[in-house]
Amino acid sequence: MSIVNSRPAAAPDPSTDPYVHLVTGRQGEVDLETPVEDLAKYLRHHHEWIHRCFKPLTVQPLGGADYRLQFFRIGGLGFELEPHFAITIWEEPQHCFRLASLDLPEDQSLPYRVDCQATFRIEQLALDPTPIARVYWGLLLKIDIELPGFLQVLSRSLVQKVGIKVVNQVTRSMSDRLTHNVCTDFYRSVGKADRRYHITNVLDGDPGQTRIPS
Repeated sequence: MSIVNSRPAAAPDPSTDPYVHLVTGRQGEVDLETPVEDLAKYLRHHHEWIHRCFKPLTVQPLGGADYRLQFFRIGGLGFELEPHFAITIWEEPQHCFRLASLDLPEDQSLPYRVDCQATFRIEQLALDPTPIARVYWGLLLKIDIELPGFLQVLSRSLVQKVGIKVVNQVTRSMSDRLTHNVCTDFYRSVGKADRRYHITNVLDGDPGQTRIPS
């Protein structure tokens, strides 16, 4: 599923490795006033909501449950990219939905590699008098970027520090926006646009603490 996993497991020598390796994670919990099955039905029809909820990213359908995500311009230290990568979405038992990056042949020549894994698991907390569904979500993101020559002469620790800062900022911004967009779009889809969602927990940044829900 990921081109990151296709490379040798041995850690590269930082002094000769032309790539900078960035890893970040985030996880959280959000409560919505709904029966679980109503929310699961909405998530199953991702072709209807993904274009709205992933804004400001551009979403290109690739067929079936596959999409290409086009990001805005990001970067630092005078180096910028407008990255894109493909994803697929599928459902597993017990109202668990997964998203993962796809390895497409036409992306092999890109100067970066993305391994994205996300999981959304829904659990019914209450039914009476008000149905409450809790979504447990987790995101793990690994990005390898081939450094241009002028960045390879800089301190690798500086490049790593700036790179992970940018990736963390984008991850926080996009996960917050996606949570808001999905929750509000779901409520609108069931005719309850006045309802509010409640974020109960968010853990930032440290991939060693990120547990993909199962």
